[in-house]
Amino acid sequence: MLAVIITFIFAIGVAIFAVENTAPAVINVFQYNTSLSLYLIVLISLLIGFVFAWVLHLLNAFAALFTLRGKDNVIKKEQKVNAELTNKIQELEIEKAKLETEKKPHEYTIQ
Repeated sequence: MLAVIITFIFAIGVAIFAVENTAPAVINVFQYNTSLSLYLIVLISLLIGFVFAWVLHLLNAFAALFTLRGKDNVIKKEQKVNAELTNKIQELEIEKAKLETEKKPHEYTIQ
């Protein structure tokens, strides 16, 4: 709801700006000349700025996505190594227990 209110206030501001700034202005781009209302020039510049910021945001989002994907791959590899080492520890503990039972002298020896 807050976004709608802010958008509405912004739209009112743009409308007031457009009504107050209808004087024509000449734009020179290289060899081309054109005459537009001042508010159109400002709105077009604002739109170009929004598009440019959006493109930069998308590039940043993709860079972050690739970084996170790489870190996810590293985490998966480390989890696999961790699981393998845990299995190795269990195997060694079993082997240790077997060796300890074999080395213990029998408690029931005849003397």
